Amino acid sequence: MVISMLFLVLYVVIIIALSPYAEGNQLIELSIVASIVVATLISLSVYSHTRIKSIRRAIANLRKVEIRGGFIVLDTINGTYTAKLNEITICHKTITGRDFRPYAYNVFINYQGTTYQIPYLKPEDYGSLKQVLKSHGIDISECQARQ
Repeated sequence: MVISMLFLVLYVVIIIALSPYAEGNQLIELSIVASIVVATLISLSVYSHTRIKSIRRAIANLRKVEIRGGFIVLDTINGTYTAKLNEITICHKTITGRDFRPYAYNVFINYQGTTYQIPYLKPEDYGSLKQVLKSHGIDISECQARQ
């Protein structure tokens, strides 16, 4: 929202600053050019934001999850983390098909403020993970609102 307002202010400043130099229909042409420039800047900012978000999501994806002696080992792209089972929270989001049957699960593991994702886990793999975690006293619940 703030960035959009900044671009709007930039647009108005460009038009006001250049309007004394415009004659007749040149003001319309000037506003069209300024609109194109502002639209390009907005597009670039949106693209860079989504690119950064996708890179963060890739870093947060897990390669491997192991449970050893009361600890969970999270192997990610940028390192391996070991946590006690009571230090993490786990939830899932169900991905359903047209027949409303689940065909995949996204599992989210929150550890020290960072949410790691296991994307598109098959139902049989999700069932195995849920059973192993349940045997260690951890229940996987449905994720709330946004993850």
